[in-house]
Amino acid sequence: MKLAIEWFLNPDHLPFIVAKEKGFLAARGILDFEIVVPTEHYDGLQELVAGRLEFATNEPLHLIEQYHDDFLSLGTFFQTQGGVMMKTSSYGRLKAGENIRVATPVSNEKTNGIGFEIIRRYAARDGVTVDRAQVEFCAKDFYLVKHMQEGCDAGWLCFYNFEGLEAEHEKMDVLHMNASTAGFANFSGLDLFTTKTFYRAHRGQAEAVAAAVREAIRFIQAHPAEAHALYYVYSGEEKTPLKDAILRQTDTCFRPDFTSDHQEQTPILHFFREIGITDLPEEKFRGAFLR
Repeated sequence: MKLAIEWFLNPDHLPFIVAKEKGFLAARGILDFEIVVPTEHYDGLQELVAGRLEFATNEPLHLIEQYHDDFLSLGTFFQTQGGVMMKTSSYGRLKAGENIRVATPVSNEKTNGIGFEIIRRYAARDGVTVDRAQVEFCAKDFYLVKHMQEGCDAGWLCFYNFEGLEAEHEKMDVLHMNASTAGFANFSGLDLFTTKTFYRAHRGQAEAVAAAVREAIRFIQAHPAEAHALYYVYSGEEKTPLKDAILRQTDTCFRPDFTSDHQEQTPILHFFREIGITDLPEEKFRGAFLR
């Protein structure tokens, strides 16, 4: 059984490492479980729909932006604040009518449109009107702090528990344009995805994986030191003060009670419909959840 994560292995994926290494999956009959690192951000979702793996993680926004009739979200297991992180000096230039460059790992018309709307709404709260032509989205990888240090003005698709802490570590003067500060439905999280096809044929296995992940989250929050040690061994990463801080912050973002309920994510659909990103009917969206 395979699960594709949405980008390189990092602390956001700790529940799957713990579920595998502590035997929570094996105890439920899942004896062969592989965590797959994709080449591109959408690879996992595409492989999922193609039937070449059973599970994937990705941001809730992609349930809408990359909607497929066979998608099934088992719930949001991780949630943080996130959105656009911008240099304070660059925001000053933007308010003065100048242009800025925004690094993003997922550059396309829809995703860029969401990023611009976040920037526009944040500025509007300061009484500033931002023109779409002022904001250029640049296709980069997920090392957004590095790209900001190398000249980009902002990063889009940032998570506070990761890029936010990294920016603080680097003593960067930045603004966080997130659900709280820009006024939009929070979609900065990760869902556990499967397909309706797999769930119908293997409901017991799908529910066993979700239950093992919930148990792993409870273990992480009860025994953080042991969980973090498992992360370092499994990932092979060097233990550093920054990575320790990211792990501690990320622990607070995991949700042991995650469920597949459309009501939790319907505000995201309404936000995207409002800004013209999608015309996905609510009835079809509800079908991507168990209830």
